[in-house]
Amino acid sequence: MPAAPPAPVPRPWLGFGLDAVLAILFLLIASVLLVTPLVLVESMGQPGRTSDEIMQAVLPQVTVAAILAMLVAALATWALRGRAIAGELKLASLRPALAWSLVAGVGIQAAVLAIDAGLRAIDAPLSPSNAEPITALNRQWPWLTWLMVVIVGPFAEELLFRHVLLRRFAVAGRALAGLVATSAVFALLHEVGQGADRSLAAWGGILAVYLVMGMGFGVVYLRTGRFWAAFVAHAACNATAMAVAVFPT
Repeated sequence: MPAAPPAPVPRPWLGFGLDAVLAILFLLIASVLLVTPLVLVESMGQPGRTSDEIMQAVLPQVTVAAILAMLVAALATWALRGRAIAGELKLASLRPALAWSLVAGVGIQAAVLAIDAGLRAIDAPLSPSNAEPITALNRQWPWLTWLMVVIVGPFAEELLFRHVLLRRFAVAGRALAGLVATSAVFALLHEVGQGADRSLAAWGGILAVYLVMGMGFGVVYLRTGRFWAAFVAHAACNATAMAVAVFPT
């Protein structure tokens, strides 16, 4: 009997590219559908205002809409692409997975604070682009801010970045490549460009922060094999950041 031909080597890069393009497309469509009505209604309410004044007036609502748009994009990408990914990850036991996720979440935020302290020493403090929107949302609806930042946002991002994008690499035996690639996309999607209001060092610092976060959540996912563990780590990280911001020492 002739020997069976060798199994093809999995090549996840094409799938990763298709996943990313599809997710970005869904994100753009959902953002337009959710944000545009808010801006139009506000602009008709008091004509004559500048676009900046209109955006400032609806910034809390736009922030919620942007997070919900990410949720829609993640769910749609998972439904169309993620569920079809063949292969299983090795699952850690529940208690170690929970311990890993909580320790990692708080530890990642501690690393972020350490990076911020180092950047402040060279007069380049972290200035994430989502700081002002989240602050505006927290002033108007504190409870909704916690829900969006600690629950909805982490759920959407972990579903997309870890349970779809990183999973595709992990089941193909390319976990390290996937960890780097998905973390880089995670960072760039949060901070697309430098912007005129911050230095190159500040922009590089915030990119480094999101890269550390993406790799940290990715390690939790790979080590536990569980989506919910990565979600809990992300939620714990964001909750710690919110607590530091709301209850400063």
